[in-house]
Amino acid sequence: MKFVHQVRSMKQKVLHLIFFQILLGGILLAQPPIFIEHYLSGFTRPVKITHAYDSRLFVAEIGGKIKIIKNGSILPTPFLDISSKINDPDWAGIYSIAFDPNYLRNGYFYVMYVMYVVKGKFEVQISRFQRLGSTTSDIAGSIETPILTIPYTDVLGGHRGGDMAFGKDSQFYVSTGDNGPGSRGMVGDPENNAQNMSGLFGKILKINPDNPPTAANATESIWALGLRNPWRFSFDRSNGDLWIGDNGQDGWEEVNYFSVANTMTSRNFGWDYMEGNAVYRDCNCDIVSTFIAPKLTYPGYANNANHTSASVMGGYVYRGSNYPSLKGTYFYGDYQSFDIGVIVPNGYQGFLSNVSYSSLISFGEDQQGELYVISFFNGTLGKLKLPGVPLPVKLESFTAQPIENSVQLKWITTFETNFSHFELEHSPDGKKFQKLKAIQATEKNDNYTYLDNSPFNDLNYYRLKMIDRDNSYQFSHLVFAKPVFNREISVFPNPASEKFMIKGVRPGDTIRMYSITGYFLESKTITSEAKIELDLQNYPIGAYNLSIEYGGSGLVKRFKLVKD
Repeated sequence: MKFVHQVRSMKQKVLHLIFFQILLGGILLAQPPIFIEHYLSGFTRPVKITHAYDSRLFVAEIGGKIKIIKNGSILPTPFLDISSKINDPDWAGIYSIAFDPNYLRNGYFYVMYVMYVVKGKFEVQISRFQRLGSTTSDIAGSIETPILTIPYTDVLGGHRGGDMAFGKDSQFYVSTGDNGPGSRGMVGDPENNAQNMSGLFGKILKINPDNPPTAANATESIWALGLRNPWRFSFDRSNGDLWIGDNGQDGWEEVNYFSVANTMTSRNFGWDYMEGNAVYRDCNCDIVSTFIAPKLTYPGYANNANHTSASVMGGYVYRGSNYPSLKGTYFYGDYQSFDIGVIVPNGYQGFLSNVSYSSLISFGEDQQGELYVISFFNGTLGKLKLPGVPLPVKLESFTAQPIENSVQLKWITTFETNFSHFELEHSPDGKKFQKLKAIQATEKNDNYTYLDNSPFNDLNYYRLKMIDRDNSYQFSHLVFAKPVFNREISVFPNPASEKFMIKGVRPGDTIRMYSITGYFLESKTITSEAKIELDLQNYPIGAYNLSIEYGGSGLVKRFKLVKD
């Protein structure tokens, strides 16, 4: 498959490397910076990297070969070669591979690849293969056991396939594209495939590979819906939570998240009624209760200067042991800008400053939970790194919570030995930090608390400098909070026939209005400190709920409005 396929299917053209900083809330990565260390080269259009529960790495090339990295080198003989099945160099190829949780015992692994059938028709084929010989064998057999075949039509830039992975529950999950046109400016999902439960397009499927579905009952495998082009997804190896990178249309890119603790039976991520948090097409429904909102969105092709970002590449939650401060952090990227971003638990989210990887097409993790990135064009692998040697302290969590006129900092350690102390640092912009307080280590698993009674009026950024007895140190991730200073907000007159005045709001506050039963009606972000007029002229007589979120703080004040 030529790279033009990736261009079309992911709605983008190749640009030169652009160090474009997308700063959600103005947040930057604390120093020392994450960097990508060159790991290995010599691949031809690689698209997927994973492990088989041992020290080897397996790299799938879109042209039909799966290669093994062993002791830091690429083995000369491919583990599997299905190049003969890749019968169209422009549109066909391997998309993903996954190893059975019992691979060391049964030798099973799964391959997702696209085949050309006849003019205007392609198929996504998911098949099982098996290694030859013992557990450590570096060769697979050629016998193929089909698991599922999904026919696709040849729409321009259509989204055909995606990814595969086994969950923590040992079940087999598959993502599918919506088969909609991927070209700029075209209607999103004209066939409504992603919301149609009678088809497999735009879904997450949950499959029993030992008893795979037939064509007649394949829709019984639908586990989640409302996705556009979920090229890469992963499960958190620690808790089993699902993370999905879903390519948006023109406006917004999405990172979607679903917790295993969530008991929802209707797992609908919204496309094409929603794109990001924006309404794409009227669903005539309660958006909040019907759809799962994205964990993160960022501007897509049409919503950012110079079209510098365009297709999210879903990644992994870091669960390795080399960098305790990164544990629980989700890594993702953007194919067009090549930038790499993070979602830190209870912390910041967004792209990192000057951390990128050219032609970024996929992330992967090894047996130990360390993370890798793949360059499609360059045929190289990079490895995520932090400078220095990990300290003898493990930071379980670090949070900042606004309290009126103050910010409360809390952090928990799960391991301390030969560790000296913490220095809590404070910044108004996430760039220049000053020492706020030194806190001595207890040398045991402990909870730490500090109350900052003199925060800045706007956003406050905090980090921990964790210092060993030999004076070596590392920084934690950033957390941030915006204190809410005592201020009165009033709405008057109330009741009113049409217009309500809101006094006391400030720039950055968000006003949201709902029906009395909870249906979202409209929202507005405040840009000045002038009185705000809320006009209910076009709404029927009755009661409404109004919420005002103090900009970025998470604190909300609520009012009941009555239109008479």
